[in-house]
Amino acid sequence: MDLHRPSSSNASVESKLSLKNDINPAFKYLGIPKSWLKTKSFSNFKLPSRNTSAFLLLSTSLISLYFYDREQCKRIRQKYINQVQHISQEPIPDSETSLKWMPRKLNVYGARVPEDVEVDRAAQWFKKYVKPILVAAAIDYTIHDGISPGGLGRKIAADIRDQRVIQAAQEKDGFKQSPLSPGMPGYRQWHAEQNKLEGGTLILGRATLKEYLWGLQQGYKQHIPLDTLDDDERFARELEEQGVFDDPPSSEHLTSNQDLMMPQGLRSVQEGLGVDGTGTDDPFNDVLPHSTHSVVSEKPSRFFGLFSRSQPAPITPLLPTEPLQKTLAPIPIPPQPPLLLVPFDHPIGMKWWPLKLFRFFHRRAQAETGGQTALKLIESQRRPIQPPIDFTGINEWPKSSQMVDQPDFSVKLTKSPDLDFLAPEAEEHLRASYKKAASKILEEQELFRNELRSRLLKARQASNDLENKSTSNSNNGLNESQLRQEAFQKEKKWRNDLEGWNIVRKGSGVCWDPDMEHTLELYVSKENI
Repeated sequence: MDLHRPSSSNASVESKLSLKNDINPAFKYLGIPKSWLKTKSFSNFKLPSRNTSAFLLLSTSLISLYFYDREQCKRIRQKYINQVQHISQEPIPDSETSLKWMPRKLNVYGARVPEDVEVDRAAQWFKKYVKPILVAAAIDYTIHDGISPGGLGRKIAADIRDQRVIQAAQEKDGFKQSPLSPGMPGYRQWHAEQNKLEGGTLILGRATLKEYLWGLQQGYKQHIPLDTLDDDERFARELEEQGVFDDPPSSEHLTSNQDLMMPQGLRSVQEGLGVDGTGTDDPFNDVLPHSTHSVVSEKPSRFFGLFSRSQPAPITPLLPTEPLQKTLAPIPIPPQPPLLLVPFDHPIGMKWWPLKLFRFFHRRAQAETGGQTALKLIESQRRPIQPPIDFTGINEWPKSSQMVDQPDFSVKLTKSPDLDFLAPEAEEHLRASYKKAASKILEEQELFRNELRSRLLKARQASNDLENKSTSNSNNGLNESQLRQEAFQKEKKWRNDLEGWNIVRKGSGVCWDPDMEHTLELYVSKENI
């Protein structure tokens, strides 16, 4: 008999002990049945490593937090929809006025946040958090976006100026708009214009408030020239007066008779008439005194003829008894639709990533803000706007637009809760590099203008060489017309960018006019009345 050979009973005991030792004690406390633990397949199962456990814990926590937040957003949105849905379900009273009933119309203004990759981020916020509740209450709206800083303000000012010109023309001719009936063309726009004070205006963020007030001031408090020139033609003449398209100093001795772009036949005719381009031999100088000349009566620049095939029509000189230039004088700001200031803000920059991360997992606060915004519009409780107390925080346009070299970036408050809306937090959330935007634009503009003069001279010389040689070979570079088009587009963009920078930059303040104290109202909640 082999004494070293283990017995069967000892082998079974050892196998049970080994199986018991192989089982992780953590499985026992997870509530897993013991019968499962004794199976051979489960004995091969192991817990994840420390790093894997940390990854699974973090990922599942974030995913759970994300879905919980989005579920709460849906619940909050549905709560406000249920509160206002009965308004859209109420029957319209059967009367004569019911035939002309139209839904209430709102204007939603959203300016672009400087250096933001999303052009319509404010409009996206409105559509996500406010629009569903307004639709449930049968309220119509129109969204106005600004594709660049200052673009929304220019659009508001242009619409106001166009309306002023139309009204002035109608008053002069004694025209009066007759009421329109439902079904007639333009009834929807006419009805919205007649009831605009019962509508409302949503201001999404502080940048939008700055551009809106700037647009009101520019639209009503500026002279409007009544000439045949549009804004582009007027700006082109400004560039001509600034000498943007002049020759470099090396070719300043050239007169109009030696203009390289002028055809040889026209040049010989001017030489025969003795016209030297200085204006001394102008036949109109003997007819009218110099004091009766105006910008409109001057000879149009060569700039416009290069953009069209047809020559510009000759402009008849003004008679001495006519004014130099007719303009529409500024008018008081009329009553405007009530405003609702929406606390929309989007920080930009790496230092604001923690705040943006928190907001990403806490969208239910945005949903609550959108619901409260819609309720204020529906309840229509108003109060007058509070005027500024400290005028150091007011944007003194156009004086402030001339302080590009030494701007003041300190945020000065007006001590008005309405004009100091989201200040200074919203202005602190702008990208820090936006402070240098104006200096970069001016440097780029100066560099381009210096290069433009030499490029224009080369284009004129090339055009003159082709004319003298009478060849059909075309210049590989840009001709003068194309260079002027390029310069006009760049100069217009730079002007608009500088204008927008002066409006929405940090520390620029808001525009204000004394008329706004009596013409602007704000929507507020019932608790704040």
